[in-house]
Amino acid sequence: MTISIIIPIYNVEKYIERCLRSVFSQSYQNLECILVNDSTPDKSFLIVKELIHDYHGCIEFHLIEHEKNSGLSAARNTGVRSSHGEYLFFLDSDDTLPQNAISLLVKTAQSNDNPEIVMGITKGVNAKGDIIDVSTNQNQSFYNNKDVFEGYLNNKWYLIGCNKLVRRDIFTEHNTYFENGIYHEDVLWSFEISTYINKLILCPHVTYYYYLGDSNSISRSPLSIKRMKDSVLILEKKASYLGHIVNDSLLAQHIKNVGISYIYAMARNHFSKNTIKVFLKRIDKLLQIDIIANTKSNIPLRWILTYNYYKYF
Repeated sequence: MTISIIIPIYNVEKYIERCLRSVFSQSYQNLECILVNDSTPDKSFLIVKELIHDYHGCIEFHLIEHEKNSGLSAARNTGVRSSHGEYLFFLDSDDTLPQNAISLLVKTAQSNDNPEIVMGITKGVNAKGDIIDVSTNQNQSFYNNKDVFEGYLNNKWYLIGCNKLVRRDIFTEHNTYFENGIYHEDVLWSFEISTYINKLILCPHVTYYYYLGDSNSISRSPLSIKRMKDSVLILEKKASYLGHIVNDSLLAQHIKNVGISYIYAMARNHFSKNTIKVFLKRIDKLLQIDIIANTKSNIPLRWILTYNYYKYF
């Protein structure tokens, strides 16, 4: 079974050697690695070329370059379209893999009839080099679409695109690529696949190291208008699935809870009242959909009060 590792490259000259050497060291033999230069302004891709020039092993490398910077989603999608593996694996260029990561994931896939997704356990590495937990959501497998979908809405599996073997038909048959130009593309992609996949199997081993101290993670950056705009866009896309998934009522409650929480988050982050009003108009439109309007929210009262307060402006 061929596995395609896809690594986008952008502004990671400090970390790319660490990442790539962890790929070199993989015990699994049948690998191709696709490195996509997303028009990086630093020396990252020069370092990649030097490392691969000196590499003498069985991994097949493909180097692809974007003419202009297009973002993480576009780089991943380019990698997908250039890949040949039965499964794809996304690796961020400032993270690393344990030596047996791909072997363990493949073994899990083969012993479970090659499911759509195999998810490994992710551990964080802080600035001191300590290994820490980054998610408690990686502790079970899901064997039907209802459980996968409800697991997504209840935050029971890790929603990042990395550290998953992703079966090729997710892209070739279902056409579920990463949305270009938005923050939180992993959140939307994970939601979309959750609406149809039937098996998401846990590999009960650490197969990914996520370096927190090095990352300029969107999830830890200040809330911006762009982030909120993209978050509301994702919520609108989720609402478009109502009537086409296994649990409309749970999705409706999810949209209501998240929509109200966004108003509270903007107030907490001191967005202007005019900015909040712009987003409130879009969120209110969602919350007036019948099934959502008739769904009871189960979020903190202060969030609801903040939402109601801004409705008067």
